[in-house]
This record gives sequence, structure tokens and C-alpha cells, in this order.
Amino acid sequence: MAPVETTERLGRSLGFFSTFAIGTGTMIGAGIFLLPGIAMANAGSGAIISFLLGGLITIATSISMAELATGMPLAGGSYYYISRTMGAAFGAVIGLGSWLALIFKGTFALIGLAEYAQIFHPMPIYLVAAVTGVLLLIINFRGAKSSGSLQNFIVVILLLILFVFIGKVSFEVRPENLLPVAPHGVVSIFTTAGMIFISYLGLAEAAAVAEEVKNPSKNLPRAFIASAVVVTLFYAGIMAVVAGFSGPEGGASTVTSLADIAGFIAGDSGKFFIAFSALLATLSTANGAILSSSRFPFAMSRDALMPKWFVSIHKKYETPHNAILVTGSVMVLLLFLFDIEQLARLGGAFNILIFILLNMAVIILRKRTLPGYEPTFRDPFFPFTQIFGVVGSMLLLPLLGGLPLLFSVLMIFAGAGWYMFYGKDKAMPAYNLFDLLENNVERVSAEPEPVGRVLVPVSNPGHERDLLKLADLLGNEIICLHVVEVPSQISLTVGQELYHEKQIEIDSRFRDYFEQYPAKFGNKRDYIVAFDHTISNSIIEQAEIENADIIIMGWHDSKRFKYSFGDVTNDVLLSSKSQIALLKGHLPDSIKKVLVAYNGRENSVHGLSLAKKIAENTGASIRIISIVSPDEDPEKKAKIAEELEGLVKKIPSTPASFKLLERYSIEDAILEVSNGYDLTIIGDSSERFKISLLGTLSQRIARHARKPVMIVKKSKPISKESLNYLLKKYARKAYAKFRKEKGRD
Repeated sequence: MAPVETTERLGRSLGFFSTFAIGTGTMIGAGIFLLPGIAMANAGSGAIISFLLGGLITIATSISMAELATGMPLAGGSYYYISRTMGAAFGAVIGLGSWLALIFKGTFALIGLAEYAQIFHPMPIYLVAAVTGVLLLIINFRGAKSSGSLQNFIVVILLLILFVFIGKVSFEVRPENLLPVAPHGVVSIFTTAGMIFISYLGLAEAAAVAEEVKNPSKNLPRAFIASAVVVTLFYAGIMAVVAGFSGPEGGASTVTSLADIAGFIAGDSGKFFIAFSALLATLSTANGAILSSSRFPFAMSRDALMPKWFVSIHKKYETPHNAILVTGSVMVLLLFLFDIEQLARLGGAFNILIFILLNMAVIILRKRTLPGYEPTFRDPFFPFTQIFGVVGSMLLLPLLGGLPLLFSVLMIFAGAGWYMFYGKDKAMPAYNLFDLLENNVERVSAEPEPVGRVLVPVSNPGHERDLLKLADLLGNEIICLHVVEVPSQISLTVGQELYHEKQIEIDSRFRDYFEQYPAKFGNKRDYIVAFDHTISNSIIEQAEIENADIIIMGWHDSKRFKYSFGDVTNDVLLSSKSQIALLKGHLPDSIKKVLVAYNGRENSVHGLSLAKKIAENTGASIRIISIVSPDEDPEKKAKIAEELEGLVKKIPSTPASFKLLERYSIEDAILEVSNGYDLTIIGDSSERFKISLLGTLSQRIARHARKPVMIVKKSKPISKESLNYLLKKYARKAYAKFRKEKGRD
């Protein structure tokens, strides 16, 4: 009997309204009862514009979020989208920051609850808030059944109450109360817009249920956008009637402005009814913060960015008790550190950062390919929606004040530090932002395209033989390039004419040697004399014109590149689209043994490919080595050894073997082994943001190796090291110009 196959499926039970209710519930709540008075105290009736501006940015971000959610429907939330677009380091920053921002919102709601509780009976505000926080912690610690359904029910009730409130108060609005629009200046409107962003905190987290939504390609975009629009209209409507009823000073006199207005219109019954609604809303918001406390730690722990202890499940209560305990405790502690307006600004600050990154993620994914990302909804107004979301958010962030900015910066450093300390080299995803920008997310195939055309720039007669021999072994066609550097004071045409008139002398030995060189494998040879003001520009340009697959350049001595290291070589590495090989040392007449240092990254894969070509043309054997720490996990060691064995099996026509070395120092291991080989090939795997475009490891090996070393590197014009080099290059030019002008003075 044939075995029975088992298929596992995730149930999709959420329709449009359920998804809409979740999205709306993450935003409507404590903020709508607490922020009107605070906003009017800061911006007067201009606070209406503040909420509209914040709402427009939120709507733009909801459109971006809809595209991200339909492209990654199996998981959701700002943490997942940003970490998958920008890497684990950004994931650590946004995960910790979003979690703390959620805690700030919960603390904000607790203070608001205590303020509205005063309407029923005067009590110490912070005592009420702290006791409520502890009770919510205990309830969630022990487990709260069907709390999600209760949240949605509360949302619907609140929307109905607020709709009735707007309708009743609108008949009492006096237009003159809305003037002046900006009593505290126009800037106050934008400052307040940043502060009230805590109201929109959590919209992106509604995408966490994306995998449970029916027909996600339609329901997700509609629900996200509709919830952002509805919440924006409700906030603007509430602000309009509050300002129009009481005027800028009256509405700003109290945190409980909605209950006070209801008391004026409907007496104590109206006041108590709104106060009770506010208690429900603030309680719902605070409970939701604790209820969702494990969302970010869970997601981060799956990606090896958080210890499993933090999200362990209680055996009896079946709740993530540690995450709940930490979240609730921090929430209560914050009650005694910040006032309600500071909490709003702090929570809003990181929400703005989340919105910036979400919109940027859409821009990046439209231009680059992320495997498996195929959104069924695409923003028809791209990129204008995302530009508005990014620019609008960035304009608001600096206006929030020094403390929120400091908080944001500290969270960025804390997240990056946590990644370096805990998650580096093990966290998911394994790629980072620049890998995605370079379209290098997936593991590189061990069979790159074969090398055909080789460009050899020559400037040192003593090294030309080695470069040409290497070019002959690697390619089918050899192009020898000699650049005549023309002074910037004369045109290139004039320089060429002076050369033909023999007024500019060039070394003819390069051409003579090239013509006499006994190429064994290159079928075609060309010699180019190029006139340029800049050597590096000529190499890059000629490589593109000749459609070169690889550029072979030489290392002048043990300390420097021939082409002034940091100048020509770095310029070529910065901008060339071709693969580059840098040869240090002199090749022996007969190459019998080739060593390849392999780590599975793109450059070492290309290095192995070039080693196979050399071995095929010389009959040499290949030894592949990979270095791991002696403390490395045994399973990972076995996996690397299995990969190396697979690579050897793919080289049937050449004697090949592999060795997994356990050493603490990669450099010492390679230098030790390389002494027994005629040529060592290293795929440069420089850590980004180094001083040089070439990694320090490969530089050290090349400088100290006794035998010839070839470093292979594929140029990445938009990489971090490129940006770093450009900044240093232009800084040097600016400094030189400053010194020159200072000398004139």
C-alpha cells in the first residue's frame, strides 16, 4: 500500500471586516480620548491639521504596508518586513524599538485611564495606573481567553459612541472658536503632528494576521487603507468639534476634554458615559500592549535575535510568561519616569522611524529582487506615495524635541549593539541591506559564467609577464591596455597628437613584450593605447567598451599596489562592472599546485571557478580549504565539510581535494598552508565599512605570503565600502582645497 501523504494548511478565517477591525483597533483607543486636550494645548485649533497631516502620512504608509503584506503573506508586521528587506541588524533595531514603543503606548493608556477614573471618584492617579497595570499583567500572565474577540467588540462600540459624540457636539460648534488657526505658530502644527503619532502606532502590526486573511490580495489592501482613512476622519472630526465647541483655551485645559464637553451638553449622565467609554478604550489599549508583548520577542527569537527563554511558554497557563512579566513590569516602571505628553512624544518618535523604513522598503523592493517576494497588490502611485511618507515623516521627527530624538538614537544604538553582541553570524536573515541592493541575497552558484575576455592594464614591465601569463590561463581573448595619462591642462586630442609627434614619450616595451609573449591558450590578442586624464577612468571605460569579463591588475610590492593604493585600484574596484583579480608576486614557470581559500561567498565561488580554469590549462591539482573556529558548532562543521566534499565531486577532470581547518586565526591558517602551493587564490570577503575597498584580511595575506597570491573581487558599485571610500576621497579633496586656499591667504 502506498504511503499516505500529509498536507498541512493554515486556516484563513478573517474577512475584510475582521481585518479592518483589527487595523482600526490598533489605532483607535486611548489616543482619541487623551490627545485632543494635549494637542490643542500645543497647537490650538491647528491641531486639526496636525491630525490630518499625521493621518495622510499614515494612509500613505498603509498603502506601502498593503504592498509588503501581499508580497509576504505568510508573516507580517514591521519587524518582519524591515528585517527581510534590510537585514538582521535593522531587524534588531526595529524589533526592540517597536516593542518599547508599544510599552510606551501601554503606559500612556494607563495614565489616561487613571485620569478618567477621577471623574467617578478622586484617587491618586499614579496609584490607580500602577494597580491597573499590575492587574493586567496578572490576567495576561495567567491567560486571557477570547481577548481578541473582546478587543474587536470594544472597537465597534467605541466607533459608534464617537460617531454619536461628533454628531451631537457638531450642533454646538461656533466657527469663531476655530480662529486663530495657529495661535502658537505654524511650526507648532508640525510639532504636534509628530507628538500625536502615538495614535497611529500599531497600524503596521495589524499585518501580523496577514496569513489568516481570506483572499489577501484584495482584503489586505482594502482593510489597511480603510482603517487608516476611518481613523484619520474620526480623529479630525473629534478635534474639529472639540475646538469648535470650547475654543483653543477651553479644550486645552484638561486631559479629559471629551468627558467635560459631554457634561456641558448632556449633564452628568453624558459625562459619565464618555468617561466609561474612555475607561474601556484606555483599558483596551493597555491590555493590548501586554497582550501583544510577545509578538516582537517571538519573531526575533525565531530569527536567533532573542533568547528562547524570553518567549518560553508557561507549562500551566500556556502563556509567554517571561515576555509578559518583563513588558508589564517596564510599563508600570515608566509611569514614574515620564508624564503623559512625554510618553506620547517618545512613542510617536519611533513610530515615525517605523513609517520611514516601511516606505523605504517598498522603494527598495521595487528596484531589487527578493526571492519569494511577489506582491499581488502594487501601489499605482509609486513612488510618490512612498516619497510623501518618507519625507513627511522625516520632517516631523526633529520637531518632537530633544528627548524623543535622544530616545530614537539610543534605541538605534541599542538595537545595533544587541545584534553585534548576540545575533551576529547566526541571526536571520543572513543577508543585509547591501546584499539586497547588490542583488546578492541568494547563495551564489558554484558555476559562474566562464571567463572569455580579459583586460590587462600594464604599467610595470617587471610585472607584465605574470599578468599576461595569468590572463592567458584564464581567458580566451587578451586585451592589453596601456594608459597614457594626459595632463589636465591640455585636451586629450592634443595629447594624442603630441604622442604621434613624439613630443610625449611612452614606454614601448609594453607593446613589444605583448607581441612577443607566447600565448598558449588565448586565441585572440589586442593592444590598446588609451589617452585619458585619469588612469582609473580609462581602465573602467575600456573594460566596458571591450566587454571584459575580468580585469587583471598587479600588486607592486609587499606594501602597496602599483596603482597608488587608495587611488587607481580603489577607483576601479568602486566603479567597474567587471570582475577583478589582483596578483601579488611572480608566477612560477610551472604551476603544479593551486590552493583555494573558500568560504561560500560570492568572491570565493568565483575564485574557485578561476582555479579550475588554471588547473585545466596547467594540469595542476586543486586544494580547497575552509577555516572554522574550534569552538564552532559540530553540526555546522559537518555541514561545511559536506559542502566542500560536494565541490570536489564537481571537479572530475582535475585532481582536487579539500580540508576543513580548525583555527582561531584565518590569516595565520591560510599563510601557513599557502607556503606549500604555487598559487593561492582568495575571494575577497571584506567586512563593509572598512578603510579600504579591499578587505584587510586579504591585504594582510597578500603582504605576508611568500608565494604568489591572487585576490578575486567582484566590483559592487553601491556597496558600503564604496560609499565609505567616496566620502574619504571627497574629504581629502576638500581638505587639500582648503589647505591650498589657506596657503594663498
